[in-house]
Amino acid sequence: MKLMVLDGNSIVNRAFYGIRLLTTRDGTPTNGVYGFLMILQKLLTDETPDAVCVTFDLPAPTFRHEQFEAYKAQRKGMPDELAVQMPVLKDVLDALRLPRYELAGWEADDLIGTISKKCEDAGWDCVIVTGDKDSFQLVSDKTHVRHVKSRMGQTETTEYTPVSFTEEYGFEPIKMIDLKALMGDASDNIPGVAGIGEKTALELVRRFGSVQNIYESLDTLDVKDGVRKKLVEGRDAAAMSYTLATICRDVPMEFTPEDNIRQPADNDVLYALFQRLEFTRLTDKFGLKPPSDAMVATAFVAECRSIAVETPEDMSAMERALSGAAWVAVHFDPGFYTAAVLDDAGNTAYILRQSGTGVFEDALRRVMADGIKKAGHDIKDTQRRLLDMGIESGGWIFDAALAGYLLSPTDSSYELKKLAERYADLTIGAPEDQNGQLMLDGGDEELQRLLSETAAIARLRDTLAPRLCELGMDSLFDTIELPLCRVLAKMEHRGFYIDKNALREYGDMLSEKIAALEAAIYELAGEQFNINSPKQLGTILFDKLMLPAPKRTKTGYSTNIEVLEHLAGKHPIIRLLMDFRELTKLKSTYVDGLMKVISSDGRIHTNFQMTVAATGRLSSTEPNLQNIPIRKELGGELRKMFVAGEGNVLVDADYSQIELRILAHIADDKAMQDAFKNGEDIHAVTASQVFMTPLAHVTPLQRSRAKAVNFGIVYGISAFSLSQDIGVSVAEAKLYIDSYFEKYSGVRAYMKDTVEKAKRDGYVTTLFGRRRYLPELKSSNFNMRSFGERAAMNTPIQGTAADVMKLAMVGTYKRLKTAGLSAQLILQVHDELIAECPACEAGQVQRILTEEMENAVCLSVPLTAEAHVGKSWSDAK
Repeated sequence: MKLMVLDGNSIVNRAFYGIRLLTTRDGTPTNGVYGFLMILQKLLTDETPDAVCVTFDLPAPTFRHEQFEAYKAQRKGMPDELAVQMPVLKDVLDALRLPRYELAGWEADDLIGTISKKCEDAGWDCVIVTGDKDSFQLVSDKTHVRHVKSRMGQTETTEYTPVSFTEEYGFEPIKMIDLKALMGDASDNIPGVAGIGEKTALELVRRFGSVQNIYESLDTLDVKDGVRKKLVEGRDAAAMSYTLATICRDVPMEFTPEDNIRQPADNDVLYALFQRLEFTRLTDKFGLKPPSDAMVATAFVAECRSIAVETPEDMSAMERALSGAAWVAVHFDPGFYTAAVLDDAGNTAYILRQSGTGVFEDALRRVMADGIKKAGHDIKDTQRRLLDMGIESGGWIFDAALAGYLLSPTDSSYELKKLAERYADLTIGAPEDQNGQLMLDGGDEELQRLLSETAAIARLRDTLAPRLCELGMDSLFDTIELPLCRVLAKMEHRGFYIDKNALREYGDMLSEKIAALEAAIYELAGEQFNINSPKQLGTILFDKLMLPAPKRTKTGYSTNIEVLEHLAGKHPIIRLLMDFRELTKLKSTYVDGLMKVISSDGRIHTNFQMTVAATGRLSSTEPNLQNIPIRKELGGELRKMFVAGEGNVLVDADYSQIELRILAHIADDKAMQDAFKNGEDIHAVTASQVFMTPLAHVTPLQRSRAKAVNFGIVYGISAFSLSQDIGVSVAEAKLYIDSYFEKYSGVRAYMKDTVEKAKRDGYVTTLFGRRRYLPELKSSNFNMRSFGERAAMNTPIQGTAADVMKLAMVGTYKRLKTAGLSAQLILQVHDELIAECPACEAGQVQRILTEEMENAVCLSVPLTAEAHVGKSWSDAK
């Protein structure tokens, strides 16, 4: 039998500081509880214990405080963001039916020591889960320790057994007490012997075995005189530290291992807690079901009539019925073989199924007409799939995914199931899956699920549309996000033509260069090895070639790009390795990756993501066409492979410094506004002010550094980061930033005021009302709080730029369509918009693109865009 005991305070602390600040919609912090439960769930899977319990510290002093008044005196109190989570965590553990142990006068470590001893005495195995090293002294044949580390949301555990501990430390686990007695423990304010650090303490314990042995033979000990002197002076401190570091294993507590055998969780209580904490993912991980008596979807259950549309007569009847509906909810099964159309009253659902007769397609064309107003989920993808079927669609008035994104733009996903549970208290699924969930009479299980999802969309439209209006985001939703779905669907459907033969030849050329680099690297190394293996490369560089080695990691030497750049110039192999990595990435990521996704029409059809970036920016996946290299010579060659189709050309329009222009407007900085209004080179103007040089005498290097300052300021760059970017000292970089703010005082005031307002409100907005919530601003963690401040300064600028670009895309689409042109938008990359058109339309398309981009919004400074024409992306840039 095996019992797992968790050091509650230690684990929740690791979780709290290892995961970015998470909050519920009402601002309640949850990251400590969430991280604790993720760790618990993983360990339950890995260890499969028969029994589980959790120990906690109490705020009251312990017997160690009586022995040493300064014990843990330096520790700061628990951050407020974590303190409010502790009662919640204990409620969750109670709902999981996991026993909790805490006892006044004793630390959790002492309870763990006693629990492990009682397990051993009863013949049980014990696994201690902790983020501290104090419990290492308890490791034995029957007791193991799982040491937990959390960083950037990732959790790692290391198991310590008597063998693994001895291999790492060089002595048996119980001697951990002797180690702490000598070196002390800063986290607990255990003094140890003054002047004896970890390295010396480790050596002493390894050589002499214990503090007792050391002091019994101190006069004849084979150590340096300085070490002996410190030991003599620190004898009393060592003795006291030994006592403080020793975990008590006979705490007077009621405990038997059998009382902690795992029990089923209290499903209803835990489900309600997870719903309140918005732990959708954990609800699934812990296998929780909605309470059998919960008020889930009762308004929709079993009262809806479903009608199959199978004949032209059925289509006509459906069309007549829907003509009287204010709007309908429409949803498809994953394969787009079946569609459900639910009227706004929720009384009738029309079922459209592919049958090979053409009725399905014809019925869809009628439903998708502009005259029928529709609500859906992920309607950009829906419109793209319909276009692939040759069906145009319009009349969309609601998208549940986009509404959820606007309301909470940092969520990890906007799945319909998650949105329905969060915003409408609905649980989606077929009736056989759960009790009390959303159901409609429709026959088979898959159809029941489709109907449930369609009804959920209808409920979400009723719930979320008013919420968007309350928060002032209805206009953003209606005039930017929804119309953009159609534009993006068209762009995805059209795709970007690629010269497959040229791409293949380019790949062959890269392969030859890679092979030549590989041979040259082997020659300089004096042997063949796996260049892509960090371990083997580290051996060559630092053991064989004796180059200055970075600090070793657990897996060996680091050979990342930062290490190689640091070594540049120290050996000719370094430059070759950097070139090798660049070319292999070009070959594998771009050439080989792009070849795999070229469709039968010779085009690449990327997927534009509307709900990923918290700022509102679009992203591109499968493949990512926003990440095609441009700067380096070989990388830039790739853009020559992206071409217009036969008889067509590309028109590429690019905003000029849109984010800086928006900054000038939002910050109302007169000096920056004047520069843009006068058509001056903003980077040269900034360089002139920062370097106190006449504008006509600004050098290219000064302009380049001023450009880095201009764009860095937008992202809240620090003096250290700027110094790294432009290769100057931190002091010099700080001088540049100070000079910048002296010139552009309005920008300084904007940044200060924006952060202060964000701290009060909890969010920032773009000019168009897009919100980004920033719970990080309330964090006690400096790094998290600093991130929140940078995001507060940058999001209104970058987010407004994204909104402006989206408006320009919608305007351009409408203009091209109204003008009856064949031109189509095919790609958007940050501040760049690309259209493909017949060569005879190029001039008109160039003008439309420029006008729509420059007039998308009226600011206090002009927006400028420049468009070029070419056969390839490279030529048109």
